Amino acid sequence: MKPLNPRLFLMIVALAAGIPAWAQGCETHDEMAAASRTAIESAAQQTFDQASRGDVNALRDSAIPSLQSNFGGITGAVNDNKPAFAGAKTQLRTEFLLDTGATPPADGRFYCGVFGATGQTSGAQFEIPGLPPGKYAIVIQDFIGNKGPYAFSTIYQDISGKWKLAGFYVRPETSGGHDGLWYLTRAREYKAKNQNHNAWFYYVTSWDLMAPVTFMDSALLSKISQESNSALPKDVPVGGKPVTYSANGKTYNITEMSVVRADSSFDLSIRYSVPSTADFNSTIKDAQGLAQAFAAQYPELKDAFNNVWAHAVDPNGGDVPGIVNLKPAAKP
Repeated sequence: MKPLNPRLFLMIVALAAGIPAWAQGCETHDEMAAASRTAIESAAQQTFDQASRGDVNALRDSAIPSLQSNFGGITGAVNDNKPAFAGAKTQLRTEFLLDTGATPPADGRFYCGVFGATGQTSGAQFEIPGLPPGKYAIVIQDFIGNKGPYAFSTIYQDISGKWKLAGFYVRPETSGGHDGLWYLTRAREYKAKNQNHNAWFYYVTSWDLMAPVTFMDSALLSKISQESNSALPKDVPVGGKPVTYSANGKTYNITEMSVVRADSSFDLSIRYSVPSTADFNSTIKDAQGLAQAFAAQYPELKDAFNNVWAHAVDPNGGDVPGIVNLKPAAKP
């Protein structure tokens, strides 16, 4: 399963000339040579120390050249997570050493660990298409921030024997005070009651909270994906393919549905395309109508969400939202 709102993946590009002739593969933490493991862990600790100090310049200096010239994403991630980084200490979860060989796999897949007849049993699978030839390390750490646990994942490229930063990800492991296993349990409960919209988006949230990076798969993540398949509603777009939805005497072209998580709310967001949003009053009424119709058709949504948002989006990026509150405040 790929989350409906994938996080930005900083692709690793532009390697130095000269391609050595090695075989592609992946080594897990226990399979690495001690010297490689020590050097990679040292680089990962340095990255976290620099991030926790907010030292963006040091992080940039330690990165590969192509990332140095496009560092805005990492700068934003460091600034956004300053409160979480403050005073935190990391704990190593695991690490992987990827070797593309002279000819990287076209699909960008790397299998790390043990795979049996029934699929993956331990380790992880990574899917990074377009990866240039080289050696890379992926390090996953955990830390407790101001709002709970976070996964801190970094990618490094081996350049002339030195591990240079090539990717940087900070992802919360809880939402609304609950972890991914809690959302997985709720998803299964909703699925058992045939409340597939609730089940699907709770499966998505569970996967999102338990995946350190969006291009990784594991035995547990794969199980969540397989379970969720039968819960996918027909009126939820996936894979970038819009769906049509009829209500209020018209047909809406829905392009995306996703979960919007905040400290005190868990909302469903619906985005649909319109020719224009120039008539603001008419457009907001239309968006409100879609949100109301969807909430009315699926009353079980009130058990899983606080609000339903409908966003009318035009080709120029105009965005006019309508909202339905599923849990109105009690009257005094």
